[in-house]
Amino acid sequence: MDKRNLWMALAALLVLVSAAFGYSVTNKKDPPRAESKAEVAEAQDKAQQAACASSATYDRLKQVVFEEAVRIRNADPANLDTLATNTVVRMERPVVKSRDEKLNVTVCTGRFVLELPPGAERGFGGDRRLTADIEYAAQAAVDGSGLVYQLSGAEPIIYRLASFDLQRQQYQGPGAPAQPQFADAGPAPAASPQPRAEPAPRPAPEPRPEPAPRPEPRPEPAPRPEPAPRAEPAPVETAFARPSFNCRAARTRSERMVCSSSGLAASDRAMSSLYYSALANADARQKNALRSTRNRFLAYRDRCGSEACVADA
Repeated sequence: MDKRNLWMALAALLVLVSAAFGYSVTNKKDPPRAESKAEVAEAQDKAQQAACASSATYDRLKQVVFEEAVRIRNADPANLDTLATNTVVRMERPVVKSRDEKLNVTVCTGRFVLELPPGAERGFGGDRRLTADIEYAAQAAVDGSGLVYQLSGAEPIIYRLASFDLQRQQYQGPGAPAQPQFADAGPAPAASPQPRAEPAPRPAPEPRPEPAPRPEPRPEPAPRPEPAPRAEPAPVETAFARPSFNCRAARTRSERMVCSSSGLAASDRAMSSLYYSALANADARQKNALRSTRNRFLAYRDRCGSEACVADA
């Protein structure tokens, strides 16, 4: 082999070696680092704490409480909306009670506190805050729209809000002008005494003969107590059916159907999450429209006689 051919072979070999080295360098990647168990556990713990103790969680629970009070009152919710806007919510000692990985449900407990704005205490017996020990479950909606909360134990707050006198209190918010207070004018001045004529003496009445004693009446037999009506057991949600409302408070036939079906419960969670998300960003006119459409939907759903009808609704 002459020198010319030798140099050409060496050059070709050098090109092949350089190409192979460059390919190995450009395609060499570090393998992805596997997360440790401690890191996974820490991430899960943060997610559970966020579901139990975050400002978004407290705001959503406040929406649920006020919406339930509006539903019980079944009246114009304008003043309650104003009260909700100016009310501050906080939670004392929020604790993760349990976690169900299969259902993706986090159950929490804590003391729910509503700090009422100045001026609103007149409608609550002078109380500046409303408190209740509650249990709440957080579950992700099936469509990814957010968390859906199921609340129990807040009835002392809900019913006090529902009994808030909308007509007498007319709460307008902390910036509204105070209602005038009427000062006590004191006792009225005494009128000058006028001379009174002495009445003529009445003749003494003649004594009446005492009536003969009546025979004592026979005691009537005591009526038999009617048997108390048998109370129907409250429906209990199945293992995989956890709707947005508390199944122990289910009243209508359609609510009991939702509590006994995992598919209907999932649809109810998704609908509830969308509803409260829209309500949080709505103005007064939009809130009235949302509540009106919700009430029409519930009236339509309650007329259903089968799960297929509820699913279609």
